[in-house]
Amino acid sequence: MRINFLFVCLMVLSVSACRSDEKTESESSGPLLAAEAGPGPEITTIGFSREDTVLHYTLDIRYPAIRGEEVFNDAVRANLEKAINEFTTFIQDFHTEGRVMRSEFQLVQNTSLVTSVRQMYEWAVPGTSTLQYRFYNVNFSPEAREIITLGSLFKEGKDYRELLAKRLSERIRARFKVEVEVTPEDLETFVIGPGYLEFYKVLYPEVMDPEPKAFQVQFSELERVLK
Repeated sequence: MRINFLFVCLMVLSVSACRSDEKTESESSGPLLAAEAGPGPEITTIGFSREDTVLHYTLDIRYPAIRGEEVFNDAVRANLEKAINEFTTFIQDFHTEGRVMRSEFQLVQNTSLVTSVRQMYEWAVPGTSTLQYRFYNVNFSPEAREIITLGSLFKEGKDYRELLAKRLSERIRARFKVEVEVTPEDLETFVIGPGYLEFYKVLYPEVMDPEPKAFQVQFSELERVLK
């Protein structure tokens, strides 16, 4: 009887140790998975319209800002400048009027741990066969007051890019029945949702719709490589 009692005690301790290890492994997946994050900073919308009578284009822009958080604001403005420069360079090959670039943003997640913003730019250029789209993202840590890069989410030495590309290829194949290459550039345009990473890819002309498509990879699929 005494031996059986000791055996049961050892089994209980063993199970407890396993559960403890599982909890440690889960907690090691990084603060972005924490369920107890506080509220994020207040997001302000800034907008402006501009008409250029020399190059004959119009801008209709909306973008986010956070009071006092210049790291976030500078990143948003840098993306905006890049988008405008890319647009004005593109339209020089089309000698038509009525060129318009519009932008809108979506606040994907906003907590004390991560503020993730998806900004989409739509180009309407007479002379092109379809609308043109560009995405820029800003992922910001209000707590650390710094930009969150894709690489900073993963353990050092892990080949997370190959794993992400594989997952995205699987999503595209399952949803649209086409085979396309997922490039390193595709992985740079991402946002951080509550429990997932979301990426955007243009599938035109493989899929006869020029608007970029969104594909998610759950954190649970990346546990072995996430911090």
